[in-house]
Amino acid sequence: MRTAFTCVLFVAVSIALARPTVADAPPAPDRLPVTGPAVPGYEPLDKAVADFMGQIRATAATVAVSGGGRPAYSRGFGYRDARRQTPTAPDDLLRLASVSKTVAMALAKGLIREGKLSYDTKAFAFLGLAPAGDPRLADVTVRHLLEHKGGWDKAVAGDFMFQTTKVELGLGLKYAARPADVVRYMTTQPLQFAPGERYAYSNFGYCALGRVIEKAAGGPYADVLKSRLADPLKIADLKPGRSKAADRDPREVGYPIRDGAYSVEVLDVPGGLVASAPALIKFLDAYWVNGEPRRPGAKGQTWAFFGSLPGTTAMITQRPDGTNVVVLLNARRDASFEADNGTLMKDVLAAIGAK
Repeated sequence: MRTAFTCVLFVAVSIALARPTVADAPPAPDRLPVTGPAVPGYEPLDKAVADFMGQIRATAATVAVSGGGRPAYSRGFGYRDARRQTPTAPDDLLRLASVSKTVAMALAKGLIREGKLSYDTKAFAFLGLAPAGDPRLADVTVRHLLEHKGGWDKAVAGDFMFQTTKVELGLGLKYAARPADVVRYMTTQPLQFAPGERYAYSNFGYCALGRVIEKAAGGPYADVLKSRLADPLKIADLKPGRSKAADRDPREVGYPIRDGAYSVEVLDVPGGLVASAPALIKFLDAYWVNGEPRRPGAKGQTWAFFGSLPGTTAMITQRPDGTNVVVLLNARRDASFEADNGTLMKDVLAAIGAK
């Protein structure tokens, strides 16, 4: 019997200035500390992760696996800190990049099931924002935002989630732009195609979706995430990240980029969450990657989803047999991250299959 394979590949864009700043070469893969109990049969996964860390020069990684709704494996690799003194714990926090979007899908679809939104809700009218730059903006629906069909093409116009200086100048702001400011600014800009006409990956579309979620749920996104998803699933380690090291959770690993390389706060919904690997496993036990609820014991789908930012590689996957896998790392090779993501998925799935 053939099993359908659905691969969803979403990555956040790179920015040229966000280059690694740590000059020292990371330790050889076979010399990295590993925390968490070794699990018989998972030795190929240990090796696959360590080898991939060496390939992309990561100094920290966490990995978790579940099967049938039960934890099966959770380990930390490398060092949490830049001085390489504190080994990474299995439940340390790392950035999720675009894997954050899977959480937004779950929240939005939950609001749709409750009747607080619909797929046909006109997003900008719902937010009380009139289109000033393109009348077609009024036609953008929640479905368009979820499916990356809102009309924005970053290959043509750029990704304004990484161009907040333009937003601040355009709106005359005297403070650092916030996600709502980016949405307000984008109402003054033209679309690159009619909503629904075609697919074009859009971080901004998910930024707008986040504001819709906030209004429908009646609170800031961080509160909505906690009350509607994290608390019900008893997940403590899934929350918005911070740009500055001084503002981060003490258990979050370090990254080989400068603090101001991009604004994690502005990326809140499309790419700004942090989590532990075990926390994400709980999420994957409860939801499919596309945000649909997962009935206990439900099987039959395979999903793979990637997040990628300078200093971050994240992968989640769900297999038809009920196995979920999370791999989070604190590095990325900017010039080859798409090929590297493919290597990571191939090697991890092969390692899991070999256990």
